[in-house]
Formats: sequence, structure tokens, C-alpha cells
Amino acid sequence: MATQLIELVDGPLDTGKPSKPKFRTVRKDGQIVKLRIVDADGPNFSADLTASFQANIRRARKENREIENDS
Repeated sequence: MATQLIELVDGPLDTGKPSKPKFRTVRKDGQIVKLRIVDADGPNFSADLTASFQANIRRARKENREIENDS
């Protein structure tokens, strides 16, 4: 039976510094959509994915605040 190493981490994980974000603009149904590109084979994939996720959360929260303020 192969042995497995399990490492317990107490606290936040240090994913490192993300690379500069790359964007691609796509037109779909007459609407401009901005896509953030994440390279799955890149050396900073974890940091890039975390940065992309955080940017999506910021945008969603901003949109929700705007909807609440309009009501």
C-alpha cells in the first residue's frame, strides 16, 4: 500500500502573486463581454484563479449594491 503525506494547514494559504491579468473582449448578442483569461498550465495558476474569483465577487457585489440602491 502506498503511503500518502497529509499536511494540515492552519490559516490562509499563500498562493503567491498573480500574474498580470489578461482580458479578451467578445461581442455576443450586441453586448460587449469582458473575459479574464487564466492559463491552466501557468506557474501561477492558483494565484491567478484566486485573483479572478475575487474580481468576480467584487463585480457581483457591486452590481447587487446598485440594484439595492435603485429600489
